Amino acid sequence: MNLSSFIYKSKFYKNPVIRKLISLSLRITYLFDGAKDKKICGCSLVKYVPSEYRKTMGATGSQSTCYWVLDSIFKDASIAENDRFIDVGCGKGRVIAYMLWKKYPCSLTGVELNDSVASYAKKWTQKFDNTNIISGSAFDLDYNDYTILFMGRPFEPEVFYTFIDKLENELTHPVRLYYWVDQQSGDHLNDRDGWTMLKREYTFVSHGLFMSRTPQRYSVWTYDPHEK
Repeated sequence: MNLSSFIYKSKFYKNPVIRKLISLSLRITYLFDGAKDKKICGCSLVKYVPSEYRKTMGATGSQSTCYWVLDSIFKDASIAENDRFIDVGCGKGRVIAYMLWKKYPCSLTGVELNDSVASYAKKWTQKFDNTNIISGSAFDLDYNDYTILFMGRPFEPEVFYTFIDKLENELTHPVRLYYWVDQQSGDHLNDRDGWTMLKREYTFVSHGLFMSRTPQRYSVWTYDPHEK
């Protein structure tokens, strides 16, 4: 077994000594991410904000995705000027900051249920012409207005299933979905009519540092309503 395989075994990352190393790694990673935030946004997007709506609406907290994770997820991504991108459950806007940093030419939208978190994202994005932050429920939007969706596990599984039903019932054109931290509910899309998986990978370490406390998985999908 090579080192890359070994670090994904639970006996490795649950080891007490390794747990301390992971905690140190995360502090360094957060410092790196915060510095990049300030360069792009003029403010930090690092702090986690717990959900006020987990019990009532199945919404998860606002946790910013590491820039190195986003490098993996969007590696070789083809995003054109006429695409319309939305981050479902955008939090403070880290994914939008990443898209701006990479100079993707499309319009960038985020929708965030927590009004105070959405206001934070609105404040720093207002200087960019191609960004828009919506404060409200992701279930209130028409996703025919978008071609690319990003989701960083914004919902508990049952709510995710309902959201997928909404997409399937309402979409009239194909979309691409990037789903980060999909291991709880991403398998719901397996062998589902209209859905095609382009990629599924685990990620844990980058640049010699850990990016999360345990390995996390992401997947990339297309959905074509004409293939149902």
